[in-house]
Amino acid sequence: MRQSGFDKIVTQKRLDSDFIYGGYSAGVCVLSPTLRGIHLADNPDTVPNGYSRDIIWEGLGIIDFYVAPHYRSNHKETEMIEATVQFYIDNKMLFVALRDGDVLTLDSEEGLAQHPVQPDIPSG
Repeated sequence: MRQSGFDKIVTQKRLDSDFIYGGYSAGVCVLSPTLRGIHLADNPDTVPNGYSRDIIWEGLGIIDFYVAPHYRSNHKETEMIEATVQFYIDNKMLFVALRDGDVLTLDSEEGLAQHPVQPDIPSG
């Protein structure tokens, strides 16, 4: 994020009343104050070619809590996210665990809302 300038763009644009940000998985985790904890699911030493190998632990700090994505979901990182959740608990870090399909919305007027996955309802 830092190398591309994405961090500065999102931090500035979030102040615009018509700004909408959508993030999935790590895309929502980066909004937290730090990326510590999520490192248990995403290896910080795995770096694509062309990017700095320096680990940046700071998140964007747009939200004041942490997100554990893929929690108890049919996803390859689900078991690793259990360790992330335990890390948050052990370190007394306020967090939200999201199952695949869950959505968080944050509105300046309405605040934070979690929209859980809806079970399949048979039509009849």
